[in-house]
Amino acid sequence: MTRQRIAVLGADGFVGRAMIRALSASDSAHPVAIGRRSVAPTAGGVERIQADASDGTALATALKNVDGVINCVLGKGETIANNAKALFGIAATRPDLRIVHISSMAVYGPAVGDVDEDTPLVGNDWYSIAKVGAEKLAAGRGNVTILRPGIVYGPGGPQWSVRIAEWLMRHRVGDLGAAGDGYCNLVHVDDVAQAALLALQKPDAGGQTYNLSLSDPPTWNAYFQRYAKLLGAVPITRISARRLRLETKAVFVPLKVLELVGRRLKLPTDRLPQPMPASLLVLWRHEIRLSTRKAEGELGVRFMPLDEGLRQTATAFLARSKDCA
Repeated sequence: MTRQRIAVLGADGFVGRAMIRALSASDSAHPVAIGRRSVAPTAGGVERIQADASDGTALATALKNVDGVINCVLGKGETIANNAKALFGIAATRPDLRIVHISSMAVYGPAVGDVDEDTPLVGNDWYSIAKVGAEKLAAGRGNVTILRPGIVYGPGGPQWSVRIAEWLMRHRVGDLGAAGDGYCNLVHVDDVAQAALLALQKPDAGGQTYNLSLSDPPTWNAYFQRYAKLLGAVPITRISARRLRLETKAVFVPLKVLELVGRRLKLPTDRLPQPMPASLLVLWRHEIRLSTRKAEGELGVRFMPLDEGLRQTATAFLARSKDCA
């Protein structure tokens, strides 16, 4: 059987690495990692090409001999926009090139209730504006499938797994009361990779968009409490609204300054407490639930049960903490 060459853009990120693992385990795919870092082509047994995915000419050269692309590029708004312009410009000239574009639930903005893929897109901050703009460039292309994951977690996930675990261990989050009653639309990173591979295999997925999340997501409070128990971060602390305001205002600024200064001076910053941005207070109250009927029905995605996903995630975090001690 001829294995298709599938390129992963943003292969060094959390989601990108999961895509490489899934492709490497597949009998039908040959993964090609594309990133800005220079690494030997055979490192880790995975072919690697150094290229700037936001440069149209460089990207076209890198994708010359591939059959499909999974786009996991992240970064500043300008990076997301330039990458989309470059990639979907190539898509217009190569209708044979299958593309899976990883977007985000952020494109739904302030929408509440049950949200399906036909919900209007609204950008209300720099990230969602960039993601909406990228999707508009992809719209109408029959060789592009868009995936809109919710809160992507899993072992080593920097935002929603490691950062949250550190806050739970330090009792900076816990039971937030009404401030944590929004829905936490969790999706395991391996399920995002599964969905991408299924989309590449199914011709009818071209031109379609799919939400990715647990069909019955917990509230943020429930997520924090279940995760905390697995981490041993008990008793679970009740966090007042006043304390959250202090965290996101009075404490955020000095922690952010220390982080930026440490990076500029190339000092280790991994031991610093992570700053808590005020945008999370909005997210933790947001009562939005992603409908995943389309992904389950058309793609055949089967989502990992939350208990299993959290067990994996907590085990990985505790092992990492022990190694770093």
